[in-house]
Amino acid sequence: MSPRPDWTAQQLAGFLAAVGSYLDEESALTGAVQRSAIAVEAEFAVITRGGRVLASVGFRRGREPMEVLAAIAADDRSIAEVPGTGICHVARVDVPVDDERLRLLVMRTAAPFGQQDHALLDMLAGVLALALRPLRALEVERTLRHRTEATAAENRGLLLQLQRRQQLLERLGVIERSILQRKPLQTVFDLIAEGAADVLDHEIAVLRLLEPDDRSVLRLAASVGRSGHEHVIATHRPADVGLVGHAIRSEQIIAVEDYNSSSFRAPDIESLGVRSAMAAPVQQDGRVIGCLVVASRHPRTYGTATRNVLDSFAGHVSMALNDASAMEAMRTAYGEAVHRANHDGLTGLANRSLVSEHLEMVLYEGRGHDVTVLFVDLDRFKNVNDSFGHTVGDRVLVGVAQSLRACVRPGDLVGRLAGDEFVVVAENLQRDEARRMAERITRAVSRPLHVGEDREIVITASVGVTVAADGRDAGEVLRDADVAMYRAKQRGRARIEVFDRAMHTQLLDRVETEQSLRRAIARDELRVHYQPVYKLGQPSPVGVEALVRWERPDVGMVPPDRFIPLAEEVGLIIPIGLWVLRRACRQVARWREQDPRLADLRVSVNLSARQFGDTSLVGSIAAVLESTGLPPDALGLEITESVLLDDIDATEAMLRSLRALGVRLSIDDFGTGYSSLSYLKRFPVDEIKIDRSFTAGLVTDRADLAIVKAIIGLADAMDLEVVAEGVETDEQLARLAELGCRFAQGYLLARPTPPADLIGLLPPEEAPVAVRSHDDPERS
Repeated sequence: MSPRPDWTAQQLAGFLAAVGSYLDEESALTGAVQRSAIAVEAEFAVITRGGRVLASVGFRRGREPMEVLAAIAADDRSIAEVPGTGICHVARVDVPVDDERLRLLVMRTAAPFGQQDHALLDMLAGVLALALRPLRALEVERTLRHRTEATAAENRGLLLQLQRRQQLLERLGVIERSILQRKPLQTVFDLIAEGAADVLDHEIAVLRLLEPDDRSVLRLAASVGRSGHEHVIATHRPADVGLVGHAIRSEQIIAVEDYNSSSFRAPDIESLGVRSAMAAPVQQDGRVIGCLVVASRHPRTYGTATRNVLDSFAGHVSMALNDASAMEAMRTAYGEAVHRANHDGLTGLANRSLVSEHLEMVLYEGRGHDVTVLFVDLDRFKNVNDSFGHTVGDRVLVGVAQSLRACVRPGDLVGRLAGDEFVVVAENLQRDEARRMAERITRAVSRPLHVGEDREIVITASVGVTVAADGRDAGEVLRDADVAMYRAKQRGRARIEVFDRAMHTQLLDRVETEQSLRRAIARDELRVHYQPVYKLGQPSPVGVEALVRWERPDVGMVPPDRFIPLAEEVGLIIPIGLWVLRRACRQVARWREQDPRLADLRVSVNLSARQFGDTSLVGSIAAVLESTGLPPDALGLEITESVLLDDIDATEAMLRSLRALGVRLSIDDFGTGYSSLSYLKRFPVDEIKIDRSFTAGLVTDRADLAIVKAIIGLADAMDLEVVAEGVETDEQLARLAELGCRFAQGYLLARPTPPADLIGLLPPEEAPVAVRSHDDPERS
């Protein structure tokens, strides 16, 4: 597994502090393998050189499998077998030190090493290399010193030189450890100034850096030897004058052995009695950004060795600045990574993770006041994406996010959970204030949004509100707000609903119903009832409409309006619809074959919006017709107007594909949607069905009579069949006959009935030609 950003920063800091504290290479290597194993959560860590193991962790002391480890280190495979453990995942990184290359090897059994693990190991290797260089140099100097001391009587000058060099290395080692341990920059600068003055035996050392916003000015970063002269050395001075200015311009060390006669004199330095001085430019990322100066009140001669010493201290200023810059970049990257992990990339709002975490915190802390959650869901947002494209949809989401921010108080959290779902978490909000906030949100969201130079979109939102007391579970609170929002959708959208316990009960009932419905097909709980369709003047039905029923063992027959919309919403309508189609086709094919009175019987099956949009629909219908043996012209498919007009081009293509199968196409509930002559002309339909709401008012309402008359006339003109639904009285039937309607169905004629009872509705073969009325025992 990959390390978390906070874990990476923590382990890197621990490694820096640990490795930087050792005074010899062996200890540093031992500490490095231990900290490396911890950093990437590995069981084993090894450092090798030239096939020899220098340090390891995870094995019993003295029983390390040296040859195996050396072979694994030399290999490039990402897995290896470790004696006593088995297969391990392996990560390797080289540690370049001077002219040789060490290899750091880590192994673990848990999971492969990810990109962040390798990145962390690279950083650890760089730190280790940096720490080993001064240790090796110091060891060399110690060795030389011991050898030199043995012959000190013969070469006192060499001994003094080595002592000074050791003093330099020790000073530089202290500075490097302070950098590795991330001590404040001011502390590091003071150590550099003190070290330069001490090692070079100068009374004054000054570090000046260019102001970031004004490179013409140098600020005083650190100094030694100022006691009693604080008012003399300026904290700020021009960057282009004196010895410092010349060193910065030339980007090289400038040494002045006779300061009083030089052209680089500066009044503040000259007043200190300086006789000799030397300045070295300081760089960061290859650019001069300051200068380190040493000065003495005594005449000095500056040779190459002296210049190199000052250059070493100036180089450590650069090292400290680069390291600080790298750490700042790391902190910035970490902060950005944390922000990305907790915020939505499109809107910049808090994402689901941060919303849940914040809600859990405010509910857990128990501050003595309620927490209000507003769940905001855009209405029909899918239509925006489908009609205008996802680019416009994204602009709408960004605009809604801005509106939400403007509607809340400082301190309230606004988040985007997913898609077009937003949430507001507000503390210490009275119930009437919560209502007003929700009203502000609905008004703000419904304002026209400019999504282009000449395009505006108006969208509405449904808002669910819940108020929770301390100690509630965050997931439950979000669920309650979601339930309230769903109620707002059910009641017409663009509404505000406040959660109550009855909603929770309804939710549980809905979830239970959904789960039972998912098992209904497998448990053979679905039934198909058939409502006959009669041709006026004939005793036997010419067709039947297949209607699905659900018989639950625990509650009995479930009304269609309780489970059909749910099946449509959760996607179950597709398998249920296919089951109904197959069962109805098989039953009607059997009736046509067994009973001469039903030899030409047709069956109609309703198609829902989801079914009509299913790309496999045509193939599924063709397969059912083939398997049941029902002639294609005996099957009618009923589609509502609203489904047909959802996407005109796609609808026409689908209807023509269905028509190619030879099936009949019918528009159900005609007149209740967006009726249009243009689509009747364009779509290859065979039949329209007059909605029962018009049939009900046929005798008593002149408007309904006019509508039915117009529909029948339109159908005759376009050579379409018409079926009147919902016929319940003899008067309605008679009026339909007068108007020229040829087909009807309804309770007056026959109720939907199980297949076993349908034959009982048929008249004897010798019965007179007449339309029979079947009394409904449940209808007064």
